[in-house]
Amino acid sequence: MKIKIITITIIITAAILLTSCSETEVAESKNMEQLYKENGIPVKIETIKAQEFILELPFTATLTGLQQSSASAMIGGRIEKVLVKVGDQVDKDQVLVEFPEDAPAGQYKQATAAYEMAKSTFERMQNLYELGGISKQDLEGIETQYTVAAANLDASSQMLKVRAPISGIVTAVNVRETESVKSETQLVTVSNTSKMKAKVLLTESEVCQVTEGQKVVAIWNEVKLEGKVAQVAVAKDMKTRAFIVDLEFDNTKNLCKSGVMADVKISTYSNSNAILLPRKTVLKDAMGHYVYVLKEGNAIKRNVIIGKENGKLEIIDGLMIGDKVIVEGYNKLTNNTKVNVI
Repeated sequence: MKIKIITITIIITAAILLTSCSETEVAESKNMEQLYKENGIPVKIETIKAQEFILELPFTATLTGLQQSSASAMIGGRIEKVLVKVGDQVDKDQVLVEFPEDAPAGQYKQATAAYEMAKSTFERMQNLYELGGISKQDLEGIETQYTVAAANLDASSQMLKVRAPISGIVTAVNVRETESVKSETQLVTVSNTSKMKAKVLLTESEVCQVTEGQKVVAIWNEVKLEGKVAQVAVAKDMKTRAFIVDLEFDNTKNLCKSGVMADVKISTYSNSNAILLPRKTVLKDAMGHYVYVLKEGNAIKRNVIIGKENGKLEIIDGLMIGDKVIVEGYNKLTNNTKVNVI
């Protein structure tokens, strides 16, 4: 009997406590609603200001000189002199490598002897012509032989000297002095690095965003080069299954070396005066996207049109510089709700 009485007492006490808690919660809720009604719902705002907004496609690419050419041996034989080293600045037609004058393939000595003989004969016959000893036709024939011998000597001399095909920086020397090489061997590579180039491979979705002339940047060891998209492939490369895009960069200060790997970014969109908002603050209903703007102490619903996205949303219509957008506490708001900025 005592146990039954105790049990009933506990149940009644618990019921009283639950009722009391429930009434307290309701009262607190009513108090909070009243507080919001009197003082406004607490919110945080962000004043709109113009920001730079950029969309980029990132790649890794090898940078090389826009112009690059190798100087090759015109004859085979032993190298006598190597006149340059990697890193040297050279001018077009500057001599880079020399073969000896007695190189059999060059036939320089034979050409020299033939030239000296033709020259001596021409000078002697010219004097004889002036004395009336030979006809003008005979002199012209001898002069032709002299001209041919001079051309042969010049050609033979040129074959002994390997010259720079372009102006630029020596990026490779593939031969040493006294070493023997074959004809057409590439001996020295020269690269014009005042402008650099790179190739990147784009997917179908990426190539649709890229056009010739768009800005690009390349970053290597904290060196930043600016450039442009030079050419966009009009058809997919069957080997790589991608679209090849050629890029060009300005390197007039020669801050970047040919052959390095760089981080490359193609700018596909930019807006220097963009209005940007965190995605979570832009709400959506059946009428479209909207935000809440602070006006005279109230939250005013403002419809907006969104543009691009890159971590934040670009607002292209509906907001102006200086507008105060509610960025926290917006989930408790309806149009024209009184708010308290904290």
